[in-house]
Amino acid sequence: MIAETKFRLNNLDIDSLISSGELEQLIEETNSTGIPQVLTTERPDKCAKHLYDGRIVIIVNGNPYALVLPISILDFLCSPEDSNLRPSFANFLRLLRFICYVTTILLPGLYIAVNNFHPELLPTELLFSIIASRENEPFPIIFELMLLEISFEIIREAGIRVPSPIGSLLSIVGGLILGEASVSANIVSPITVIIVAMTGIASFAIPDFSLGFHLRIFRFLFILLGAVTGFLGIGVGIFAYICMLCSVRSFGVPYTVPFTPATLGKNVGFAITNTWNKNNRSSFVAPQRNVRQQNTSKKWEK
Repeated sequence: MIAETKFRLNNLDIDSLISSGELEQLIEETNSTGIPQVLTTERPDKCAKHLYDGRIVIIVNGNPYALVLPISILDFLCSPEDSNLRPSFANFLRLLRFICYVTTILLPGLYIAVNNFHPELLPTELLFSIIASRENEPFPIIFELMLLEISFEIIREAGIRVPSPIGSLLSIVGGLILGEASVSANIVSPITVIIVAMTGIASFAIPDFSLGFHLRIFRFLFILLGAVTGFLGIGVGIFAYICMLCSVRSFGVPYTVPFTPATLGKNVGFAITNTWNKNNRSSFVAPQRNVRQQNTSKKWEK
């Protein structure tokens, strides 16, 4: 794996290299889907953790971000703080991030699919409430949803570009004012605002920026699928998305390990274990020393 990394680095025919982001695009396999194949971080403890696990870290001179490879989709849902927490706490947070992953990419599409094609799935009281809230709405639900999603993305981008003391104020006040004014003017329904707000909040829980950006783009595709064909389009989209994830490889390592193939995920899984029980390194990176520590690391208990 180190030889493959050096081979790719030594066979770059470029005039200059400014940032690690450019290097990430140059060394990863051709990918038109936007799925990140390299983990980017500016935390030294995160780099050290991955080095001890047998990964490779590339640092570009003068750039604060380091590249970690190979990676799997699970690495984008993990945070460096997980190893400092008790397993029950860390596993709860990982499960919460996975729920946020699914919510970010699917919730708006499922909402519009249920409203347009499958209203029988909703409880009667909730269905009447949605119908009553949309009684005076002049636009179709797809227009409302896209309008709010695009507005939310504009507010998020504007909050990044303005000076930091104003950024957080702009995001909060802008979202509140636009949402309240849109509902009062009968342009959008209140439940649509709730759905967009839940989706946006869930996207902030994704630890990695690249994966979060990828989910934000694919969210619009699932909205279109749900608006056109309902659950059928959502189901076909999920199937195609999973197939796309399974086809991606990060420096020869399957992107969906340890979920599939299961044989490569022998020593790694979704759930984190106790520190004294982490005896082996991740087997899918083929480390030179597979054993991290002895079976009985707490010898003082003998």
